[in-house]
Amino acid sequence: MRICFSCNLIDFKPKGNVLQFFILLRSVDRIVAKLDASERKRYVLDCVLPFQFRNGTGGFTFEHVRFHKSDQLVDDIIARDEKHKYDFLFIRGRNEAFHLVEKKPALGKKLLYLAVQYNLHDPYIMGRLDRIFQHSRVVFFQTEPNAERYRRYQLGKAKYSDQELQRKIQVLPQFVEPHAGEPFTRPPGEPLHLIWAGVIRPRYGLAVATKAVTLIRKKFPKTKLNVLYPSIVGSYQKTARRLLRTPGVVDYGQKSMWTTKKMIVRSGIGIALLYDNTSDQNPSHSYLSRIIECMALGVPVLTTKTIGNLALLGEKYPLFVEDAHDIVFHYEKLCDPAYHQEMSQYVRSRGERFLADNAVQAFWRVLQNEYRHRKRK
Repeated sequence: MRICFSCNLIDFKPKGNVLQFFILLRSVDRIVAKLDASERKRYVLDCVLPFQFRNGTGGFTFEHVRFHKSDQLVDDIIARDEKHKYDFLFIRGRNEAFHLVEKKPALGKKLLYLAVQYNLHDPYIMGRLDRIFQHSRVVFFQTEPNAERYRRYQLGKAKYSDQELQRKIQVLPQFVEPHAGEPFTRPPGEPLHLIWAGVIRPRYGLAVATKAVTLIRKKFPKTKLNVLYPSIVGSYQKTARRLLRTPGVVDYGQKSMWTTKKMIVRSGIGIALLYDNTSDQNPSHSYLSRIIECMALGVPVLTTKTIGNLALLGEKYPLFVEDAHDIVFHYEKLCDPAYHQEMSQYVRSRGERFLADNAVQAFWRVLQNEYRHRKRK
């Protein structure tokens, strides 16, 4: 099986979309590494990126994935396919996938497209997504709600059978890289802190989190809100910088994936808020990768009740919040060690399927099924 992966990342940063792509690649790399030597020879794994990736960057090392830098992703993928005759082309990036099938529609029979987001009310986005869907082999969505939503949308258009949609629409969830060394631990006697880890955007509720820690510190003055982030959305820079100077907020800036994991455990309570006022309510169909990072580490996480989070944590998850006062209420409850342990076990059990090697098994099965189907033809 010969696969060419590609992603429209402009550089390597320890942030959600970058980490998700490289964790996927490393999980596939590990699957191939475990095969018998004779079986391994059947696999060619290439990856074309807009930047030069050096093996080991960010702690990501590969045995079987070969990386290639490209200034023209689509043209280079087409040229590489002509030379190497790939079985599959896996692309993350709507415009790149669209231009690929526009330039060479025949490659659609090889295209595996990862659809990160879409907006049902945006004709431009949906036009491109529908065109990609028409000329692709499989389209992966990152959450069950987003996949089901698109399936219903296509059923309404009556262009595809339900059976075809069930095969062609798949889920490749967000996932996290497991920690293989000694488990991270919290220092005994250390107070519980809140931790925010991820890109800072207006809809992610930094103002709510900073207000909450201000209220908490009236009763628990040692409590901190630790904030780690690879970037701040440009238009929100001034407001975010002001909020990060709030007493009790500790601004750590950018940290590596492994340092972030360690700090999540040491803090003890994750916080991941998502407030969406767009007409499509599209972000609410997803969830933040920082939530599953907390789950995998067994750290209770306070989060908003979005459709994606309901699928992730369950309808009856007791730590859903709406505002700063809810955060204060749940913080006080989590100060009870027995309750904190109960919530820790709950999120860890829900998070097991989002550990990278578990999540990627389903992706691997799709590859094998589609490969066999192609060969029969």
